[in-house]
Amino acid sequence: MAEKITEKKSASESLNGFLTNYRTAVIAVVSIIIAAVVAYSVITAVLAKSVEKGLSDIDGITYTLTNKSSDLQESDLESRRTAAMEKLNPLLSKGGVVGVRANMLAADISFEKKDYEKARSYWLKAADDGKKSYTAPLAYFNAGVCSEQLNDADKALIYYQKAADAPEFFEAEHALFSIGRVKEGKQDFKGASEAYQKLNDKYASGSWAQLAKSRLIALKNAGSIQ
Repeated sequence: MAEKITEKKSASESLNGFLTNYRTAVIAVVSIIIAAVVAYSVITAVLAKSVEKGLSDIDGITYTLTNKSSDLQESDLESRRTAAMEKLNPLLSKGGVVGVRANMLAADISFEKKDYEKARSYWLKAADDGKKSYTAPLAYFNAGVCSEQLNDADKALIYYQKAADAPEFFEAEHALFSIGRVKEGKQDFKGASEAYQKLNDKYASGSWAQLAKSRLIALKNAGSIQ
């Protein structure tokens, strides 16, 4: 028993000796940890405020752009679009949700202006900023729409496929039908039939699947597929 007490006492004395000898170093390490925690808290708070302000700015720009817009002439709408883009410019390079929202709005504005090249660029930036967000497949789908407007069928297929492959994308059926439609337009009837069949297999009861069935029948009747 005496040996155990001695051992405990020796261990305690050793620890006290270590803390005494290296007290300055221990205090420095603890201070660094505390400073890091404080810095992290401050940075997190600043970032949260920045995001909050960015989203608030985008909401304000959207409101000014769309408020009672149905009563406006095209020239007035164009003025609003121009003003909105000027205010959006500083937000377009932001990352995260602010960048996503800013680029989505810029894409909508550009599409309304029939500037499909810019609209596609903004949609792709929105997809990149929100890779893990539910908005990414929507952005890819709309990039596909812009690509069709630009007669760029190959890019349209790439973006529609990205949208169709995304888990739980609410327009996945539409994306699959678009793949079939674009491939049909490229005279790739085999590829079109595969897309239509996949749509029918996955979403048999959906309205887009019904259209896909009608296209499969039409392709067979025309002798384009077996």
